[in-house]
Amino acid sequence: MRASVPTAQVSPTPGDTLLHPLVFGAVLVLVLNDHVLKARWPSWWTGKLSDVAGLAMFPLLLQGLWEQSCERGARAFQPSRAVLTTCLVLTALVFTAIKVFEPAGDCWRWGLGTLQWPVRAAWAWLSGRPIPGVAPVAHTMDVTDLLALPALAVSLWLGSRRVNHTR
Repeated sequence: MRASVPTAQVSPTPGDTLLHPLVFGAVLVLVLNDHVLKARWPSWWTGKLSDVAGLAMFPLLLQGLWEQSCERGARAFQPSRAVLTTCLVLTALVFTAIKVFEPAGDCWRWGLGTLQWPVRAAWAWLSGRPIPGVAPVAHTMDVTDLLALPALAVSLWLGSRRVNHTR
């Protein structure tokens, strides 16, 4: 009988779940879909694909931002199930609101447009064009987008694995 060889336990770091290949894949799908596929082949499927990819990774982005902002000086860092759950619930609530409540959808359009403005302004400046103003992004309110909510299970699975492996 062979003796089992202990594996090296890697200590978690704030936001390290964002480095998982599934998260990279979700971000890649989101960017590719929003900037290529929707323009070339607009359909019900390309609309839902961005929602699924975004919901699969966004709670982990929120969790990583929270962990980075609250890193505990002298204590060893431990992932929190409460933080993961809060990020999942907030993502589900905001996603639902922007898909069914027009004022929330408008806040989303202008908020994302504001976040995109620095990149758009830098690109215009580097291209020798006038710097544009902040503009809202296109947003389609569609209650059928709520069919993508089960994609939150990806974040739940990755985040739960991380919490369970550090106990």
